[in-house]
Amino acid sequence: MKTKQTKMGLSLIATLAVVSVAVPNVPGGFSLLDIRSAQAQSDEKPKRSSKKVDSLRANVYEKIAKAQEKLEKGEKADAIKDLNSLLEDKINDYETAIVYQILASSVYIEEERYKEAITEYEKILKLERVPDSLQIASLNALAQLYLVDEQYENSITYMKRWMETQEAPGPTAYYFLAQAYYGMEDYANIVPNILKAIELGRARGDEPKENWYLMLRLAYFELGNFEKVRDVLEYLTVNFEKPEYWRQLAAVYSELGQEDKQFATMEVAYRQGYLDKESQLINLAQLYLYHNVPIKSAWVIEKGMKDGIIEKDGENYELLGQAYLNAQEMRKAEEPLRLAAKDEDNGDIWMRLGQVYAEQERWKEAIEPLQKAVDSDDLDKPGYAHMMIGMAYFNTGKLEDAKKTFRQAAKFEETKKAAAKWIDYTGKEQERRAQLTEYYGGGGQ
Repeated sequence: MKTKQTKMGLSLIATLAVVSVAVPNVPGGFSLLDIRSAQAQSDEKPKRSSKKVDSLRANVYEKIAKAQEKLEKGEKADAIKDLNSLLEDKINDYETAIVYQILASSVYIEEERYKEAITEYEKILKLERVPDSLQIASLNALAQLYLVDEQYENSITYMKRWMETQEAPGPTAYYFLAQAYYGMEDYANIVPNILKAIELGRARGDEPKENWYLMLRLAYFELGNFEKVRDVLEYLTVNFEKPEYWRQLAAVYSELGQEDKQFATMEVAYRQGYLDKESQLINLAQLYLYHNVPIKSAWVIEKGMKDGIIEKDGENYELLGQAYLNAQEMRKAEEPLRLAAKDEDNGDIWMRLGQVYAEQERWKEAIEPLQKAVDSDDLDKPGYAHMMIGMAYFNTGKLEDAKKTFRQAAKFEETKKAAAKWIDYTGKEQERRAQLTEYYGGGGQ
């Protein structure tokens, strides 16, 4: 009897559990440390402007410099007092903007008082006669601060305003937008921004960062576009050699019904040593069974048990026994099936163990496990077990026991006809043997 093979499907959700990107407070390419500078990002080129601005007077510069020295020495309270005193004086827009910037970057950001830092930078934008570079840097700073403060819509607004001041915004700006959209769980808007970042990065001759592809994979996954998830993972497996990408790619192939690719990917992952958890090895063993390579299924399980990865329990012994059974390795199937049957006391497993003995014509040994299978009362089609017990009795010469057992098998639809034939055959065999006994016992020639 051939036991039905089952395929243990790879859970896409479980396998892609690490799909979520760990989004830092400030994206790569932008740093709150840069806020202290009045310059725009080094990889961008601001548009030119010809507006008139105020100048920084020498006496005000000296006061600002002294306040900064105090900040560097840790005399923060005195420095803040000096800066606030300057704001009370009649200083021009440019000088005022510098004081606001120092308070924001060297005081509030240092103390992680982001809302207060935001207020100072907003003040700079309201001043008229200040250099463009300072206002552009303030837009950049506000975009970052709003992101850190989880005010994502404001973050996006200010980043877009900053990008408008640049002749050609670079890839990091679009990656920044993607992360802000991630904060809003707006996956549809993540995709075009990440794709733009990748496009611009490649145009510069820079290979896009791994984390950009992780963000793209996340967005496609959340949008349910598994074909695109597959494409991204195929790129990741080739360009960033990490075990999880191979496992995730196999799971996506399974989701898409591309079973041959799933199987091949899992096999490659195993050969490279990327499958190091019990669930992963059991999945591979099930795939080998599903693709009719049972001997390799058995090898995977045995090695996993030897390495201490696969637990030696009834369920796993059952799978090992089934693998050897399907591979027609009856002797090797005995021990795992016996251990599985003993651990789980399951009628189906007892049945398979009896089948193993029967296949080897070890009829006497087959009777006990087959009887336990019948006694379990959990067989889907117990008629077959009765039939095999009857055959075991027949082949060990217990014909009356065989006939009784075949009568039991005749009560089940699945074995009714076969049992009737065996009852008839057993009866005739009894008559034949009786005649031989009478003949030879009576002294016949």
